[in-house]
Amino acid sequence: MATVAVFGSAGAVGLEIARTMVLQPDVTRLVLVDIAEDKMRNEANDCAMLAEKMRLEAVEVVPVVTDLTRDGAIAEVLARYQPDVTVQAAIPISWYTLANSVPKDIWKRVNYEARLGPFLPLLLSFPIRFMEGWRDAGAPGKVIQLSFPDIVNPVLAGMDLAPACGSGNTENLCSTLRMMVADRLGAPTREIDIKLIAHHFHSWFQRSPAEMPELQQNMFHFQAFCRSHEVTAEMLGDPSFLQDLRKRYPYQRPRFAATSVVKNTLRMLRNDGLVTHVASPACMGGGLDARYVNGGWQPVLPQGVTLDDVEAIFARARHADGVESIGTDGTVTFTDRGNGAMAELLGFDCKVLKPEEVHARAEELLHCIKTLRAAA
Repeated sequence: MATVAVFGSAGAVGLEIARTMVLQPDVTRLVLVDIAEDKMRNEANDCAMLAEKMRLEAVEVVPVVTDLTRDGAIAEVLARYQPDVTVQAAIPISWYTLANSVPKDIWKRVNYEARLGPFLPLLLSFPIRFMEGWRDAGAPGKVIQLSFPDIVNPVLAGMDLAPACGSGNTENLCSTLRMMVADRLGAPTREIDIKLIAHHFHSWFQRSPAEMPELQQNMFHFQAFCRSHEVTAEMLGDPSFLQDLRKRYPYQRPRFAATSVVKNTLRMLRNDGLVTHVASPACMGGGLDARYVNGGWQPVLPQGVTLDDVEAIFARARHADGVESIGTDGTVTFTDRGNGAMAELLGFDCKVLKPEEVHARAEELLHCIKTLRAAA
């Protein structure tokens, strides 16, 4: 028997997680947590009905209505239900909401010039509160933390608030690459093995206005095998391969982030040691193959690749995403380009973000966005 809790279950990604998670026989109790009472209770009922039709095993679906911003609320829920795996999918404002919060011409420039990194205060503030609540509850089970995991999770680790892993982003990129190779070879996807070391930037790039030379300067590590025979050169030797990747990569599809969560949850519940691509396993700064054994994720590196090589890939991509560096204590320094764009376009100047300043800087950035929106 296993209990899985989904915080933010009424959000776009959270509800997809809930609908997929409830169909898994490994999960015997699903705790859905959100403040949106009517929407969340409807979702809980939908999940129960899905389970009634689609699975033989009994499952208990528990709706929990609470304001997660209230002091002690997160710890109360975790302490009561003691989940084996908790999914942190709650964020005060999503990237998609941000995109619609400022004039389109300004947003187009911010998205391209600043990238996602300098928006970190908004994406990090709630995960800090969540992991503090998890710690206060006695650290029950493991946490999958979804908010910008390639940057947020290493920062949390520096604050001694480490989740187990993230989900989405590079996992979706890995799936897309596997399907493309399978299609080009006319082979089943299960006969295709992809070795991918990548970062959020590489996922963002696929549907961005950035041009191909930027990807080539900050390339992800990619190897493809069909029935153990390497076909990497055949794929990358075709000039259309990376262009087709940009067309096929899923854009604003919460379901695919959700399926990554469920996949990782099952690996953790089963502790089966199977290798899978994971976003930020053990709070690493990007996605790569890993296996879950002895209560934690262990990276599985391609032959001839070292951890230093992996960090070099992540560092280049992190810079392309607007982040200069992440200190061991969780302090983040942003690139001049990224911070400059934020200062010019949004009026938010934050070259260095220290952990103790995150909540205040998040409020400041949100105020800047609201002010710009009101003036439009």
